[in-house]
Amino acid sequence: MLSSLLRNARLLRHRECRAEMSTSGHETICQRLEQQIRNMELRIQQGSSSTVNVDDITRRFHDAKTKFEEIQTMVKKMKKFSKDLQQILEEREGRYFRFRKEISKRINYFFIMNLSQRGYTGKLQVDHEKKQLLMQLNVDTSGASQDTHDVRSLSGGERSFSTVCFICSLWNLMESPFRCLDEFDVFMDLMNRKVAMKLLVEHAVQNQQRRQYILFTPQDMSHFNKKFKNMKIMQLEAPERNDDE
Repeated sequence: MLSSLLRNARLLRHRECRAEMSTSGHETICQRLEQQIRNMELRIQQGSSSTVNVDDITRRFHDAKTKFEEIQTMVKKMKKFSKDLQQILEEREGRYFRFRKEISKRINYFFIMNLSQRGYTGKLQVDHEKKQLLMQLNVDTSGASQDTHDVRSLSGGERSFSTVCFICSLWNLMESPFRCLDEFDVFMDLMNRKVAMKLLVEHAVQNQQRRQYILFTPQDMSHFNKKFKNMKIMQLEAPERNDDE
C-alpha cells in the first residue's frame, strides 16, 4: 500500500513539472496537484508511523478459526441428535398406536367372552379420536334376533351385568394388585346375579397370584365357600336401629 502511494506521489510530481511548463492558465491545476501530493505524503507518514503486530493478528485468526470449527462440529452433532430423536419419537408413536389398537381388540374379545356366559352377545367400540366408548348388547338368548342395542335401552339388571363384564375385561389387561367392587349386584335379577358373581369369583381365583380381590355385596355369599377354597367371606352383623329410625 505504501509503495502504491509513493508511485502516485511521483506521478503527481511529474504532472506538476509538466504543468509548470504549460501556460499560466493552468495554475489552478498545479495548485490542486500540490494539495494532492501533500495529502498523499501525510497519509504515507501516518501509515509508516502505525505499527502492525503480524503475530498477534495470526494468533487471533487461528483462535477464531478453531472456535468456528468447534461450533461447526457441535452444530453437526446437534442436527444428528435432533434427527435421531425425531426418528425415535416416530417409532414410539407408531408402537403406541399399535398397542392402543391391540388393547381395544383384546378388551372387545374379553367382553364378548364374558357376555357369552349369560348367553348374551355384543361388542365394544372404542373411538380414540372422540374419546368415546360404545357398548352394544343383544340380550335375546333365543337367538331369534341378531340386533344389538345401546345399554341405555336395557333393564337395570342387564346394564349391571354388562358393566361387570366390562370391568372383568379391563381387569384382564391391568396389573393393579388390588381390585374392589361395591354393591355391583344390587339391581340384578337372580339369574344375572348368579352368573355375574360366578364370573367375578372365577376371574379372581384364576388371577389371584399377587392380586387381591375385594367384593362388597348385601347378598348372601355363603354358598361359594364350598367351591372356592381360597375365598374368605366376612359377614357384618346387621346394624342396630332404634324404633324412631
